[in-house]
Amino acid sequence: MAKLEILAPAGSMEALEAAVRCGADAVYLGQKNFSARKNSQNFDAESLFEAVTMAHRCGVKIHQALNILVFDQELEDLKACIRTACEAGVDALIVQDWGVAAAVRRLCPDMPLHASTQMAIHSPAGVRMAEELGFSRVVLARELSREEIATIVRSTSLETEIFVHGAHCMSISGQCYMSAAIGGNSGNRGQCAQPCRLPFSAGSPGKEGFSGRKAGEQVLSLKDMSLVERLPEIERLGVTSVKIEGRMKRPEYVAAAVTACRQALKGEKPDMDSLRAVFSRSGFTSGYFDGKRDKSMFGARTKADVQAGEEVFSSLRQLYHKQTPLVPVRMDFFMEPDTPARLTLSDGEHRVTAEGEVPQHAENRPATAESVRQNLEKLGGTPYYLQNFQAQIGDGLMLRASALNGLRRDACALLDQARTAGQKAFCDLPFPPLPERKPSSGLESWGQFRSLSQLTKASAALLDRIILPAEELDQADILPCSRDKILPALPRFTFSEEGLPELLQRLKAKGFEEVYCDSIGHIALCREAGMRPVGGMFLNLANSRALQEAQRLGLTGAVVSPEGKLSWLSHLKSELPLGIFAYGRLTLMAVRNCPVRAQLGCRACGGAGFLTDRTRTVFPVRCENGVSYIYNSLPTSMLDKKETLRPFDFALLSFTVESPREIEQVLARWAVGSALETASTRGLYNRGV
Repeated sequence: MAKLEILAPAGSMEALEAAVRCGADAVYLGQKNFSARKNSQNFDAESLFEAVTMAHRCGVKIHQALNILVFDQELEDLKACIRTACEAGVDALIVQDWGVAAAVRRLCPDMPLHASTQMAIHSPAGVRMAEELGFSRVVLARELSREEIATIVRSTSLETEIFVHGAHCMSISGQCYMSAAIGGNSGNRGQCAQPCRLPFSAGSPGKEGFSGRKAGEQVLSLKDMSLVERLPEIERLGVTSVKIEGRMKRPEYVAAAVTACRQALKGEKPDMDSLRAVFSRSGFTSGYFDGKRDKSMFGARTKADVQAGEEVFSSLRQLYHKQTPLVPVRMDFFMEPDTPARLTLSDGEHRVTAEGEVPQHAENRPATAESVRQNLEKLGGTPYYLQNFQAQIGDGLMLRASALNGLRRDACALLDQARTAGQKAFCDLPFPPLPERKPSSGLESWGQFRSLSQLTKASAALLDRIILPAEELDQADILPCSRDKILPALPRFTFSEEGLPELLQRLKAKGFEEVYCDSIGHIALCREAGMRPVGGMFLNLANSRALQEAQRLGLTGAVVSPEGKLSWLSHLKSELPLGIFAYGRLTLMAVRNCPVRAQLGCRACGGAGFLTDRTRTVFPVRCENGVSYIYNSLPTSMLDKKETLRPFDFALLSFTVESPREIEQVLARWAVGSALETASTRGLYNRGV
């Protein structure tokens, strides 16, 4: 079984040193731009070179996060970022955006690609699609159980990586739009303002929401996860790498977490008290891993948590204040008459030889293997320690101690050079031209319904295409419109794929040929069923290169990301028919641990729960297939702006909490280009993110 990699975060050089000296096998970090932790210190070109050199010298790999959505106008800056990573010798890039992955493959074919957790990959089918996009490793969604992780690992030859310690996002990663919708700071762009840590209250009909009783009601705040004590179990699952969250955390946090992981893998009891003290939110949780998604997972940072951290910081600094010998080496020393002394140094992969002075005749005490070893094994200040020593020494010879020391320094310097040489070839190629968009033949109206019960014949008559839940279509005998007008949609998250291939085959037998896909894994399932995938907006397709990849994967159309300015999105280039989100309550979060259920219970919710924030703004919550969706308080509405949407081929109108009558009224206004009478928002189309 391969050794389990401990992957540590580094938002600064000091945090990198803490990770390396405490025994991390790899470190992930970001450059100043294109990184999902834009507010951490991060690394410019000079400090990135320094970081990679330092890490490689100690046998530690560097994975660079390039894990945000990118817009077309940023592609040249992206190229410069990739070039810097190649020249610095970064070992892998962590990527979310399909277009970024395509750019890396073109510009640096030898660079390993790791699929970011922002891609929300949570099933074997999702991993298959990641492999087709050129990824060699997949960072799995944090919301998976032990059994779900095991199923994925067994299904693939790709490397797998899971988070084992650090903060939980409330939403499934890559599927959170709350920060963007509320303040324009997009989590998919590395700018999350963490609104989920603010006070919210859960409510339902008959139960008031935010009451203001206490400012600490943080029902969207989960405890930090910690699976550190479970690492031997995780290693047996066959996972490749275990990841510590925390690029915005202090070096002491990094040191404590890496040390605890190393202890656990050695079979020792990790120091969980220090780990809890340095940072936690009322303790830790393993709820997702154990499949126990309940109220016990929720927690917030308290004053007592902060005070506990201050008490342990000084002791934790001792873990990384000096160089730790990490790399075992073999020395072969050669000294014969009339020939310069030689020292060969090997780390098992690299082998270097340094030459020194010609030995002298010893008048009193000739050199012995033991006396020479005592000089050469003084490797302090380097990451090396002597594991094996061999010497061939002629009779009656000696070499001054200073000469031996110089020979050792020269050999170490040569080994440093060999270990840190690792640039990736960068191919400075222009991006290939993209086809100009064909003029739209007319803006079609597509409607997506959370339930078949919302759709009336009057609504169906006003729509060109209708998206409905696949399970309901499988069971429905009578439909309110012709079958060729309908697109089945699988549940947005399918942590278990059991029964899905059979469901798709039944739908295909009924005459359905296309499937609406909001998950990357659904594209694989759809194609394997012999059906055509249409991409939904939660695939986060934000640039022309990503759309080109979507076409390569077999998509026959796609809804673009809702997180861009309309002026940017209107100029996307693709041969695919493109859609734009024109009406509906944007899903701000997709959560696997429902806050309403945790606080009130499903019976009290009655399928009509909501959250209320400190301004008494109400956010509806609805559940589907074990996932709860938190919707925006206001609908996005472009009903009166149809002319601005003409560059697109179709407009998506999404109906979630609306009644059938309300839907008919919305569609009637859409038909004549009339604005809503009630409050609404333009979303992010005017301000962008």
